[in-house]
Amino acid sequence: MDRNALDWLFSTAPQALAALVGLIFAGVTFINGTIDKEIDQDNTREDIYNEMKRNIHLFLKLLLWCAGTSIFSDLLILLCNPKESAYEFSIGGEFDFYLLIVGLVLVLNLFTLCFSLWFIIRVANPNYFEKTAKRLSRKVAKAANNGVEIKEFIIDFIKFEKVLRELYPKRNKSGEAITVHVLLRRLEIRELLTREDIRNLNEIIRMRNLIIHGAEDIKYIEKRIHENLKYYTTKISDLKNQLK
Repeated sequence: MDRNALDWLFSTAPQALAALVGLIFAGVTFINGTIDKEIDQDNTREDIYNEMKRNIHLFLKLLLWCAGTSIFSDLLILLCNPKESAYEFSIGGEFDFYLLIVGLVLVLNLFTLCFSLWFIIRVANPNYFEKTAKRLSRKVAKAANNGVEIKEFIIDFIKFEKVLRELYPKRNKSGEAITVHVLLRRLEIRELLTREDIRNLNEIIRMRNLIIHGAEDIKYIEKRIHENLKYYTTKISDLKNQLK
C-alpha cells in the first residue's frame, strides 16, 4: 500500500462516516418529533415512547463517540504518516508498529460503520414500539410475582380516574380532553398534592399504560402500587370539599 492509497483511504473514510452520522442524526430528530406528536394524541403510550427515546439517545451517544474517535484517528493517521514509499511487513523482519496502528484504525472504522447500520435497522424496525413495551412489561412482571391480579387493579384505576375527573371539567375551553397528567399537575400547583404524591401517581399511571400495551406479560401488580392506588383514590375524593 503506497502513500497515495493510504491518504485516499483515510481522507475518504472520515467524510463518509461524518455524512452517515449526519443523516442518522437528522433521522433521529425526525423520529423524536414524530414520537412527541404520538404522545400528544395518545398519552397512554407516553412511558413506552419515553423509554424508546432514552434507548435511541443512548445508542446515538455511543455512535457519536465511536464516529468521533474514528474520524479523529483517521485524521491523525494522515497527519503522522511517516512513509513516502510502500509499506514493508515481514514476519521474519522488523515489526512495523505503524502498520499495526493503521490496521486497528481500519477495524475501528468498520466497527463504526457496522454499528451505524445496526442502529438504523433497530430504530427503523416497525415493531420497535411493541418490543419496548414487552421489555418493560417483563421487568414489571418479574417484580410483581404473586401480587394483585390485573383485573382488580384496572377496576380500582377506573374508580380513581372517575374520582379525579369529577374535580374538573372533562374538556378544556378548546374542547380537547384533559389528560390525567394535566389534572394531577393542577392539583400539584394548588399544593394539594406533593411531589412525592406525583411520583407515586405517575408510577400507578405507568403501570396502567403498560397493562394496556403489554398485558400479555403482566399477570400481577405489586401490592404496594395497588395500595397506593386505593390510598390516592380516597385522598383525591376527599379533596372535593377543598375545591368548592
